[in-house]
Amino acid sequence: MNFQEARTNMVLNQLRANRISNYDLVDIYENMERENFYPEDLRHLSYSDILIRHSDGRFLLPPLTSANLIQSLGDIKNSHILEVGSSIGISTAVMSQLALNVDCIETSDVMLPIFKKNLSKDFFQCNLLSNTINEIFENESFDFTKYSKIIINGALDQEPNNIILKMNPGTTLVCIIDNKELKHKIVKYVKADETCSRFILDEAVAEYIYKYIIEEPFVF
Repeated sequence: MNFQEARTNMVLNQLRANRISNYDLVDIYENMERENFYPEDLRHLSYSDILIRHSDGRFLLPPLTSANLIQSLGDIKNSHILEVGSSIGISTAVMSQLALNVDCIETSDVMLPIFKKNLSKDFFQCNLLSNTINEIFENESFDFTKYSKIIINGALDQEPNNIILKMNPGTTLVCIIDNKELKHKIVKYVKADETCSRFILDEAVAEYIYKYIIEEPFVF
């Protein structure tokens, strides 16, 4: 497989064709050898525009969805970023080239070993936290005030108001909301002193990374 050609096609046909216009971001994608992040059996999908599902219920976002989330954060230069659901580290690698630092949350049995391997190869720099993804949404003691940008790499069935309440004014959070009101939408939240602005952006391909509402099983 010609990965250079696949990379060029990804940038032209997925990113540039769908309003990924941040010059720094596009430049990183044009020069990043994504295939080196993937295990051998998935390298042929490293530039594909599909959602890659894993056996433990987790997934790898398509390049466009990942780039759209990062672009939605706005200017991330000199930012302290919290990345929830870092997968195998591709979006981490993109952001770490621009941000001051990136704290990562990833505990997938499938993806965490790949993430650690890529980190050990110096593909990117980050701080891998010991928290699980569930703890980020359920642990009231987690300190969100350290971060100026928060990115959640997956869909939620409710807006993350519990996190927004604990963010500092000026903090930006982006995620994908998939519920009755918002179907597969990237949503950007910008915290102010007393309020929080909400911007509904593009549609995105993703599955749930966390569900606030747990449906009770139907009993006859």
